[in-house]
Amino acid sequence: MGVRNRHVDRIREMASGSCRARWAFVIRSFAIALVAVMLPGLAWAHAAEQGFVLLMPTDIYIAAGAATVAASIALVGLVPVQTVVRVFRPFPLRAMQCPEQAATVVSLLSTLLFLALIWLGFNGPNDPLANLLPLTIWTLLWVVFVVLQAVFGDLWRWLNPWTGLYRVVSASRTPLFQLPQAARSWFAVVLLILLNLFALADLAPDDPERLAVVALAYWVITFLGMLLFGAQDWLARVEVFSVFFRLMARLSPFRFGARPAIGWPGWQALERPQTDPSRAVFCLVLLGSGSFDGLHETFWWLAQIGINPLEFPGRSAVIWPSTLGLLAGNIVLVAIFALAVAAGVALAYGQEQRERLGPAFTAFSVSILPIALGYHVAHYLPSFLVQIQYVGAALGDPFGRGWHLFGLGHGHVTTGFLNNAATVRVLWLTQAGAVVASHVISVLMAHHVAVHLAQGRSAVLRCQAGLAVLMIVYTIFGLWLLASPRGV
Repeated sequence: MGVRNRHVDRIREMASGSCRARWAFVIRSFAIALVAVMLPGLAWAHAAEQGFVLLMPTDIYIAAGAATVAASIALVGLVPVQTVVRVFRPFPLRAMQCPEQAATVVSLLSTLLFLALIWLGFNGPNDPLANLLPLTIWTLLWVVFVVLQAVFGDLWRWLNPWTGLYRVVSASRTPLFQLPQAARSWFAVVLLILLNLFALADLAPDDPERLAVVALAYWVITFLGMLLFGAQDWLARVEVFSVFFRLMARLSPFRFGARPAIGWPGWQALERPQTDPSRAVFCLVLLGSGSFDGLHETFWWLAQIGINPLEFPGRSAVIWPSTLGLLAGNIVLVAIFALAVAAGVALAYGQEQRERLGPAFTAFSVSILPIALGYHVAHYLPSFLVQIQYVGAALGDPFGRGWHLFGLGHGHVTTGFLNNAATVRVLWLTQAGAVVASHVISVLMAHHVAVHLAQGRSAVLRCQAGLAVLMIVYTIFGLWLLASPRGV
């Protein structure tokens, strides 16, 4: 983001001290941040940009990553059809029910924490890197919480900052209105696009006061929508974060509650077939928006819109290119995905493809979720390691008054680990591994979906042929994106 780029020189100037001291600070800050992220709060969406360019022979690692995905596709094609289906069968766990009152209390605490952050947005430090509101929203909740949700399951059910207050105020009331069934989850799709437009095209999404106004307005609108249309419908079909986090939770190996179980990542997404086309588009917009978030920072993109990356004129100069690029990128991805599914359906069914294309498009969409998560991890990992240090410093001095709480208030923010070949090697291997591993899981999930869509081994393999090609191509694109120089 442009706001963060103004601090790049400042960050590097602050890099000092021994390597051991630096990493000790990073580890300590990370531990405190993990505790902080487990506290309730409202999640927004934005990301810091990638902090470095991968220093690795591009052709070699792109070819290796694509070959790994291709090999996984070939292996799936060789094993018995039902083998992958059995992989996704979960193992039941011992039931451990938590009282609903506990979730209500945690949600109420989440509301209080959210309001405290809003207060800091209006009254705290003006520097986005010293104010806990943008740091919590953009770093802890968006970058960290998305991953925690996908790993440990539906934490959002507890941390949601609306449900506790709703149960206290209006749980027994009958909603005044009903959302039209034809609307499905299209409102959430629109809100997801608007959310990404705010993050990528707004002049100052990191500005504490500006962010406080937007976040508070969204909280109020959401709570009013729950009062008018009922909490269950509004959160499941309109409220963008509830829709998003529930989808991410379906990637988790763990399910708790009345029927606890553990299984291969993604088993919950495959447990119930996807039948809502708006949810399918939502999954694709998640991937498309995340991909464009990385693409719009590259030298290649800036060259396409006539911007010299070495003389970036500011965010105001790229508002419309970013807006149109984000919209076009999502439209293109949805179209390409539809063509890939249509190709597989045509190979499997021939003239019957028209009847089967819609259900196949919707069902295959869940296989996109691991890829979206993999790009999330890969894209934000380097900047997270820098931003988490600012979080630690802000926790030590939340009001900007020179405090030194937790021994963090005067910590030096460093990017020294980005200048060390050993740590950079670990970082880019982790990034590339996240991209490739996410595609392999997606291949397995797509095969599982194909088994339930087609009859017979040959039809199953042909049904997913177009999607398999798309996944290989997208692996190449994703790894190229990670290796591309940034100019924003």
